[in-house]
Amino acid sequence: MELKRNAKYVIGVDLGGTNVRAAVVDQAGDIISEGRTDSRAMEGLNVTIGQIVIAIRQAVDGSPVTMDNIAGVGMGMPGTVKSQEGMVMWSPNFLGWDGVQISQPIRDEIGVPMLIGNDANVAALGEYAFGAGRGAKCMVMFTLGTGIGSGLVIDGKIWTGVNESGPEMGHHIVLADGPRCSCGRYGCLEALARRDAIIDRAARKAHQGRATLLLDKSGHDLRYVTPAMIAEAAAEGDEIAIETLRETGYYIGIGVSNAINMLNPDKVVIGGGIAQAGEQLFAPIRTTVEVNALYQQLQGCEVLAAELGDNAGVLGGAAMALQQIQA
Repeated sequence: MELKRNAKYVIGVDLGGTNVRAAVVDQAGDIISEGRTDSRAMEGLNVTIGQIVIAIRQAVDGSPVTMDNIAGVGMGMPGTVKSQEGMVMWSPNFLGWDGVQISQPIRDEIGVPMLIGNDANVAALGEYAFGAGRGAKCMVMFTLGTGIGSGLVIDGKIWTGVNESGPEMGHHIVLADGPRCSCGRYGCLEALARRDAIIDRAARKAHQGRATLLLDKSGHDLRYVTPAMIAEAAAEGDEIAIETLRETGYYIGIGVSNAINMLNPDKVVIGGGIAQAGEQLFAPIRTTVEVNALYQQLQGCEVLAAELGDNAGVLGGAAMALQQIQA
């Protein structure tokens, strides 16, 4: 099914393990309306496809346009995909999604062409098209959260490698013999700077008996510490929180330096919930990059905070569709 090149709107979809969100987007990247529902990830492929269709129809029904005005749909989701075939080869969040067709059933339901991509890559395209990466020739994005995702956009195109499983910058080794990662290796950036690693680092410091605001913020149960609490405590001058973010920023800075040395980008964009810590995190990232990135590669390269927040996924999906109709 060909995209409708004369249509003025597209739909971006962000599919996660908990929720699915869809947005009608115009060609300037403005969100016109949204739909959102549970993804029901563990109930099987057909159930989740139905939820995606519900979110898409909610978005259209809440807008002044009809499905006839929609050129196409772009969707980001966790896992490995074959974008040309519309197939999911593997996903960590969805039960039994191994080599399954997802684009065609959605096309059949809504009558509009459907494109898919890995969620980190799609979010990177969103930042490139409408956020902090605008105007970049080569943009790298790190997404900091439960894990560490990454995306690479070169000359306006998502780069995914020969079998669409790249880039995985969260699994660069940044500390030899470091902690075990979920991938089974040791010392990956993700093992050192993902959400749980940051919380564990702060809790271990607090268990040494040092005074910290994190005790009050967590109800005196360090199991309930969150990255947001750590960032808040750091802003209030808490030494443990400041140290935790400084160490985290160092590890992320090593990962960013590796990316700069290998790819020579003009922009590195850092987003995700953990990036909301602001300069308490970004200052040590930039300091580490200045020390470890090669001088020539660093010239003209900016390390920037992402701009789109939670909208990166849906705007990235929209950008996928817009690129097709504008080609």
